[in-house]
Formats: sequence, structure tokens, C-alpha cells
Amino acid sequence: MSEQAVPSVVCLGFFDGVHRGHQALLQAAREIARAEGLKVCAHTFDHAPGNKEFELTTLPEREALLRQAGADRVAISVFDEHMRHMSGQEFFESVVLKKLCARHVVCGDDHRFGYRGACGVAELERMCREKGVGLTVVPPITLPDGTRVSSSGIRRALQAGDWAAAESMLGRPIPEKIKQAYARHAEE
Repeated sequence: MSEQAVPSVVCLGFFDGVHRGHQALLQAAREIARAEGLKVCAHTFDHAPGNKEFELTTLPEREALLRQAGADRVAISVFDEHMRHMSGQEFFESVVLKKLCARHVVCGDDHRFGYRGACGVAELERMCREKGVGLTVVPPITLPDGTRVSSSGIRRALQAGDWAAAESMLGRPIPEKIKQAYARHAEE
């Protein structure tokens, strides 16, 4: 996070795949940023906080996709031992407020943060209210059949070889390298 922070609408998430749900977060952030004269900052980590066997995007791909989806800035935190053990309150104060200069936060309804995901939307709502920061919680995006769009849902579709469902959730074609990785994994 070496760029100078400017007052921003901060989108929180890991953004693996930058799927249609993530794109909805960035769209909401763009609308708020236009109305309030702010920039859009998407916050992600250098690698997955959890143990994800297959990430859908590399960090450079994720950064490019986030910018294409509307982020003016992509802030990348190193997910080291300090970050892993950081409380939700500390993350909110030291990263979201201080480093990212958040004036408004946008996240999905299932967003978790802090040590072992101890904080969710209810805690974030309290923290934002106490600091005078706006909060927009974007409801889930679903496919016509009711399937919730999520990175884990995309991975399940890929594991099942259902490229069409995965592409529908992503909102773009599945990269060939991802198809090959899942095909190799299925053969093992």
C-alpha cells in the first residue's frame, strides 16, 4: 500500500476471480464515489487469507480486473502473521481508516474480517457508525436458477467441470490455464 491514500470509498474483500458479485460491489462504490466526490479503492491481500487450493486469479490479474471493474486504486496488504492475528477493530482502524482513508465502505453481506473472521457486517456497521463512515452492504448476486455467485461456488462448478455455470458467475470466459488446472486435479 505504497500509494498516498486519498479520501475513498473502500471495497473490502479478497476478490478472487473478480466475479459478478465483486463487480456489483465496485459498481455500488463507483456510484457513491461520484455522488460524494471520492475515489474508489479496492482492498485485497497478496494471497488468500484461508487455505485456498486454487485461486481463480493471480495477484496481477486480480489487480487488473479490479481496475477494469472500476477501482481507481487497488490497495494490497501482505497477509503475514501480524495481519493474520489482527483484530477486526485494529484492521478497521489501522488499515481501513488510516491507510485507506475510508469515508465510505462497501462490502458483501457475508464479509468477514479480523482474526479468524471474528467480525462481520454487524460489527463493521457499528465501527463505521462510531467513526462517521458510511457503509453500503451489497446483497448477494444470484444466477437465474437462484445460485449465489461466489468464488467458492465458481470453484465448485469448476471441480464439477461445469464451465458454463462458472463462466456465468464470473461474467466472462474461464481462462484456459484454470480449466487445465481443474482438469488435472480431477484426474488425480
